[in-house]
Amino acid sequence: MRFTTIALLLAAFFITTTVKAQTTDDILKLMVKKGTITEKEADSLRKEYATKQHREEAIADSFPLRLGRSLSLSGYSQVVYTNYEHPSPGKYYDGFSIKRARLDLQGHFSSQWDYRLLFDFVGQSGANGTAPTGGQLISPFLVEAFMIYKPFTWLNIKAGQMIVAFSEENMTQDRNLDMIERPQVVNALVGRKGDAANGLVDSIGNQNGRDIGIQAVGSLVKLQDRYLLDYFFQVLDGAGINTLDNNQSKDLDGRLIFHPLKALSIGGSYYNGYDRFTSNLNKDQKRVRWGTEVVLNEDIWSVKGEYIKGQEGNHDPTTHDGWFGQAAWYVIPKHLEGIFRYDSYDPNTAKTQVKSTYYDFGLNYFFNVWTKLQLYYSLRNQEGPTINNNMLEAQLQLAF
Repeated sequence: MRFTTIALLLAAFFITTTVKAQTTDDILKLMVKKGTITEKEADSLRKEYATKQHREEAIADSFPLRLGRSLSLSGYSQVVYTNYEHPSPGKYYDGFSIKRARLDLQGHFSSQWDYRLLFDFVGQSGANGTAPTGGQLISPFLVEAFMIYKPFTWLNIKAGQMIVAFSEENMTQDRNLDMIERPQVVNALVGRKGDAANGLVDSIGNQNGRDIGIQAVGSLVKLQDRYLLDYFFQVLDGAGINTLDNNQSKDLDGRLIFHPLKALSIGGSYYNGYDRFTSNLNKDQKRVRWGTEVVLNEDIWSVKGEYIKGQEGNHDPTTHDGWFGQAAWYVIPKHLEGIFRYDSYDPNTAKTQVKSTYYDFGLNYFFNVWTKLQLYYSLRNQEGPTINNNMLEAQLQLAF
């Protein structure tokens, strides 16, 4: 009798995706109370259901092609129009381009084993090269490749090439960005594209915010419909993507996120390593990052902000810092969203007249969960000599 009950309940979990988590939990508690199942069996069912729900949420904004039980295929392409006046005299860009064209393969062999392969078919700079952002141009290239072992909710192990767990904005997938461009400080200090013309590029070049290594991640202290704490700890090569480590040291990265309320997240990140910078590939130099973040996300509005500070070099290190604050509101729920962001960055705190402040305006229209149109205008104010480098962008994204 007990086996039949458990089998029927499992079938209900995996067939009916509209059942609320709270309702399911109530049913399990009632069955435990009546002695139909044990508390241990109830916990096992909760875990299986939570795994199923997590997978459904992970693909909710896409339309994946399922190739059997263990593989799903999705992707997206971004076509962008850019109108931008380069700081250097006489250089002006106005045209269309493919910003990203990505193919995403994800697999779930069981409740305990996952994997991911993410490719981009648009040329970008990699490690240890001579492109303006710190690397040779490579296309197509591997963005992510990792496997995950998930023995417990409080401990998952990820190994491979992955996003560096530093900064909420850095960890946001490119397809889900609120604005077309990330804030200056995230681009400049977390191994992303930066702004080479203005010297706002991470010392290890453009790595798409990713590196190779191993990560421990988990959630602790369950409070009804949320966990109080998420943690991330990584041991990384520190040399960037698609390349071997270039020194004998390993970089350490940690991130803690508290959820005092369901809609509120408060966190901090710390990164410490020795790397061989693109400016000097024969010398190990210290690379340190600190960061704080806060996100308040309601149904039709949200606010967020981050502060990041970085130091580079062994003696008399160069210090950079910056922060941004952002507010967004759905003018038409689920369809039209307006965004404003104040974005400030100082590439060298020891110098004067080098800070830059961007006033960014965004407008997002969601046709459906697969297609969106984004408009972005950045009014840029830089200290020192007057530079006219305001930017206008429009981007159409289609996912599948």
